[in-house]
Amino acid sequence: MPNEQKTKTRRSKGDGTIFKNSKGKWVARYQGKEFTGDVKSEVKARMDKYKLLVQTGEACTRKLTVKQYGEKFLYYKEQQNKRGKFKNTSLDRLERTFQNQIEGSELAKILMCNLDGLQIQAFIDSLACKYSLSTIRKAYLFLQAMIGFGLEMKDLPKNFDPLSIVELPDESVLEVKTKEIEIIPDEYLPIFIKTALERKPDGSLAYRYGPLLVFGLNTGFREGELLAISTAGIRDLGDRHAYHISETVSTVKNRDKNAATKTKRVLTAPKYPRSIRTVPLNKEADDCLQLMLSHYASNKVRKDLIITTKNGLLPTARNIQTTLDRILTKEGLPHYGTHALRHTFATRLLRQTKSHQEIKAVAELLGDDYNVVVKTYLHTDEDGKLNLVDLLAS
Repeated sequence: MPNEQKTKTRRSKGDGTIFKNSKGKWVARYQGKEFTGDVKSEVKARMDKYKLLVQTGEACTRKLTVKQYGEKFLYYKEQQNKRGKFKNTSLDRLERTFQNQIEGSELAKILMCNLDGLQIQAFIDSLACKYSLSTIRKAYLFLQAMIGFGLEMKDLPKNFDPLSIVELPDESVLEVKTKEIEIIPDEYLPIFIKTALERKPDGSLAYRYGPLLVFGLNTGFREGELLAISTAGIRDLGDRHAYHISETVSTVKNRDKNAATKTKRVLTAPKYPRSIRTVPLNKEADDCLQLMLSHYASNKVRKDLIITTKNGLLPTARNIQTTLDRILTKEGLPHYGTHALRHTFATRLLRQTKSHQEIKAVAELLGDDYNVVVKTYLHTDEDGKLNLVDLLAS
């Protein structure tokens, strides 16, 4: 039979492999363990049974490497995701960290039963010359979550705590620095806003997503929050409108059966509860909202969604960035990413604050943690320090 001539059947990554050996026997292999037989279905059934044991924790964990246990941990998270108990974006982040930082490392080859803090510290230190602190922290958090899972499953001893002695490096010693935040200078803003809101002779928008960019500049919404704005989120405050954020758009791995695309976009609740918030709109933001409501056609993805392409679909982050690039290029302004709109909004607001309470209000408007806002946006200058000490002698 033609099928009998094939020596190997391709399967998805992590599913194991099934093939015929030189003696004509069927072989199923999963995580280093092999099953041999005369019938393909027989060896597949035996492999699947073993796979289930590994994935449910009934196989002997001390025989699993960090790589294998990481795969088991990810499998559990995938099942949580299918039950709607673990977000797509969070699962994608875990998978990227495992594949990019952990899977191919020396740490991955160590048996879980032999894993100790010094080995993890050596792994963390090895990342210091390649990655930013943010990426290193994600690798640490993956190991922390994986070990926590092992303890909950009782795969690991109750006193297993190798991370207790592990330290993350200080950012000052890292070769790859965390990217500096981008803030659009005040002198550029009138030029940018005027161009973004330009009309064509027929009255249509010169830049389809220009009003959305100016709206973002006046609200501090994250990119996914901007794409998700809907009529359902608009609140009437009497003399003005506000917008209630309860959703965000994310691009995630397409895990649908027989998926035609590698990724898809989903609307979900924000990652953190504090990101669910109501933001009052100033006049410029309200005007931009009305412009979008009057110029965008009905959204085919969901009728209440406001932002659409010309075909009535949900635009991508690339669509928005392309519009921003066109506006900046036309006016000869430097390049900025769309997140600069949020940073600029935050910085401009914080300049007006005079108390901790007002800073807290800014953090609430941003849907961010107070300490993160202070660390990210509040910076002192030398002239300010001089003025403060001079006050003592006045």
